[in-house]
Amino acid sequence: MNEKINIKNTEKEERSPIRKREIIKTLLIIFLAGMLILTFFSNTIMNRHLPEISTEAVNSGKLTERVRGSGIVESNQTYEVKAEKAMTIVSINIKKGQEIKKDDVLFTLTAESDATLKEAEKALQETELEYEKALLDTPNSFKEEKKAVKDARAALDAAIKKRDKAYSMQSDAAQEKEQYSSDKSEERRLQGIKEKLSATISALDTDDLSTAAPEYTNSVASAYNRYMKAADDYSNAYANYTQAVANGAGADIVNSAYNDAEKKRAARDKESEHYNSIKEALRNNLTDQLMGIEEELEPVSDRVAAYESNMSSEAESYESYVDDVNEKQAALDDAVAALADAQAEDAVTGKKNALDMEAKKKSIEAQKAEIKNLKKNTGKVELKAKYDGIVREIIAQPDADVTEGEILAMVDLADEGYTLKVNGVDPEKARKIKVGVKAEVLNNWSGTTEATLKEIKADTTSGSKNKMLVFDVTGEVEVGSQLEVSIPCGSGTYDAIVPKSAVRKGDDGDFVLTLKSKNSPLGNRYFAEKVKVDVLAADEVSKAVQGNISQGTYVITESSRSISPGDQVRMKDK
Repeated sequence: MNEKINIKNTEKEERSPIRKREIIKTLLIIFLAGMLILTFFSNTIMNRHLPEISTEAVNSGKLTERVRGSGIVESNQTYEVKAEKAMTIVSINIKKGQEIKKDDVLFTLTAESDATLKEAEKALQETELEYEKALLDTPNSFKEEKKAVKDARAALDAAIKKRDKAYSMQSDAAQEKEQYSSDKSEERRLQGIKEKLSATISALDTDDLSTAAPEYTNSVASAYNRYMKAADDYSNAYANYTQAVANGAGADIVNSAYNDAEKKRAARDKESEHYNSIKEALRNNLTDQLMGIEEELEPVSDRVAAYESNMSSEAESYESYVDDVNEKQAALDDAVAALADAQAEDAVTGKKNALDMEAKKKSIEAQKAEIKNLKKNTGKVELKAKYDGIVREIIAQPDADVTEGEILAMVDLADEGYTLKVNGVDPEKARKIKVGVKAEVLNNWSGTTEATLKEIKADTTSGSKNKMLVFDVTGEVEVGSQLEVSIPCGSGTYDAIVPKSAVRKGDDGDFVLTLKSKNSPLGNRYFAEKVKVDVLAADEVSKAVQGNISQGTYVITESSRSISPGDQVRMKDK
């Protein structure tokens, strides 16, 4: 039994490696088959994600440049049909676009007697009321101007009294002013000493002698300098000692450096004690001086402040009173002059008022005559054409009330002809066109319309550098209609002509995208390549270009999405 078991285990162990090799072989075959399938279909998969393009070959031959544009037909001359007076429109006897002859009846009107008469009578009543009010105007009493003169004279008298009183007190004021000048000078002197003492005490407290008064700190300054030098010497000696210890120097060197540092520390402490002693003594001395200066300064400052307060509030100088008298005298002179001017102006105004009264009286008489005439005028009026022409626009409405001079219609004078203006023409192309050339009218539905170039001038659009073409138009046209024209501006033979859609704009100028192919194990691949070109001429569908391009080269005209130079593309299926 044991022998059977051993035989089975041995067979199982022999079959196990064979089984593993078969599994690995199967997986390898599947992997290679998958790679083969992906390789054959990768080109198709990739092509589905590439932009689809259309191309055309570059041709050579003849190209005729043309300028194409449009404009609105205008009449060379228009006149306005106006109402001769305020009336009501009874009927409109014309239509827009109608051809009319001289003396044709355009409008039938009737005088609006009731409304016009009422308006005229109302205006007469208002004029008569203004006339009667003007008769009631009272003469000017110049009350305000006279009061201003009276007040100015009283102010001058008061100023003279103050000036005279100040003159009598001038000697006392001069003595007080002299004492004030002396006190002011003494105050400045004491204040300067106080500031120096305060600054020096503060400098001693902070050991910053740069802000101290030198006359107080000569001795302490030299002591401070010796102290600072001794402190620097100790700092350097101690640094040498710590460096020797850090460097692991011998005991003799370390001990020598330590002893030197201790010696200089003792010297520093001695100088510090000496400096602090001198500084403290000086500070006490300066503090005593400061207290004495403050006691001396206080009464002087009180006298100065009292004088300045009294001078500003009460004791103004004699000169200021003299100036005040001069100002008050000038104010009185101005008030007297203003009264005189007002009286003179009133005299002129009175004469003007008299003239206005006379004018109002004449206006009343004229309005009464107009009302009398309106009451007689109730008949109908026919408004006739003054010239032959075509009705461009009818502005008035039936049964509408119109005022004198109101525009009722616009009439184009047919005998004067028509004009067409085309804006936005490229200056380079405009230079190739000659005045007198006939343009092709593209929407010439009647077959009789002709357009002849009569002028080339600057475009009227603000900031534009383009040109405007002005044409004489004849034939059956309507004012306000739009005409499209095409004008040849020269022909030429060119080596490279491409579709208009193939030329693109870039930051560095015009360019085309040409089609370049590259061979690969899976077939040809196509790429877009940028070629800079200069546009020499253009017509409606093509452009003649110059650059690194020749007949037979394929250029890209359309793409399913935006492409850039170097992008891989695919040809559109045909």
